[in-house]
This record gives sequence, C-alpha cells and structure tokens, in this order.
Amino acid sequence: MPELSREAPARQKHFYFFHPGEAARGLPRWQFGLEPSGRCGATITYPIAGLPWRHYRQRTMEATLDVFTTESIFAEVASVPHTAPAECLPNEVLWADHTEKCNAITRDQATNTLCLTLYVSDEHGAYTSYYCLREDSPALLSAIVFRVVTGLLAPYLGLFPINAPSPNDRNA
Repeated sequence: MPELSREAPARQKHFYFFHPGEAARGLPRWQFGLEPSGRCGATITYPIAGLPWRHYRQRTMEATLDVFTTESIFAEVASVPHTAPAECLPNEVLWADHTEKCNAITRDQATNTLCLTLYVSDEHGAYTSYYCLREDSPALLSAIVFRVVTGLLAPYLGLFPINAPSPNDRNA
C-alpha cells in the first residue's frame, strides 16, 4: 500500500467575490471563489423573513470555467483599480451596517450604498488585489466577472435581484 503524503497541498492564488446580502430587500448573501484551474464554486445564503442570518438556508454550487474566462477574470480584477480607481473603494470609506442580526452589510459611507468585495490572494494568502465596488458601480455592472458570476448563480437565485431598488433610492 502506498504511503500517504503528510504534506499540505500546495497553495495557489484564488479569486473571491462577496455580496453581503440584505434581507430587507430580499438579497441573498453569497461568496464565490475561483482557482486558476477554472474550478469555482459559491455558497449562497437565502434570507427568511423574521429570522437572523444564522438560521437561513444555504446552497452551494460548483462549476468549472474555461481557461480563457478564468484568465480574463483574474486579469480584470487586477486591472480595475487602474482602469476605474475612483470606483474601487478602500476600507477607510466603508462602514459595516449591523441593522440586520448576524449580518454586517458593507456600505459606502458617502452614499450608504451596498458594496461588493473582490479580492485575489496569492499562494501565500496575501492579497494582491482587494477593493469594494458599489452595487450600482458602472465598473462592476460592465465587468466580465460580474456577468460570469451572476450568470452562474442565476439558476440558484431565481431572478437575480442584485439591481433591486436600494433603500436610499428616491425613485423606488
């Protein structure tokens, strides 16, 4: 019988994309992860009226993206701070909205808009890219990564409600 290796598997870079969810608008919380091999997956937490987030139901999904799409996503996430620097929000201009039990919603201090977090970690776990984009950011809504991830998650979310009216939208 061959001897099993006791060494930890080699780490590699990873991309993560996080939506904090907002029960008040029926928005699920989700985290998507992608490896350079194209292997990806997400955990989706669905809000249930009247219950705190820790009691909500979860689903997971897994998929494999082609090499071109995977490389495009990693390149795009690294380039957005250079192509749209004003839309990439650092932690200093964000706040954690704790109005929902067991869920901190990342928001822009200036507009109170929900924000999504994108980051890439290298093989040592250090961030090579880390920033937040407002949910209504043109850089987010036009991004390949946004279209790919929301396309993958759409069957798990029904109609994907990411563009639901914000509480601070006066036209809602």
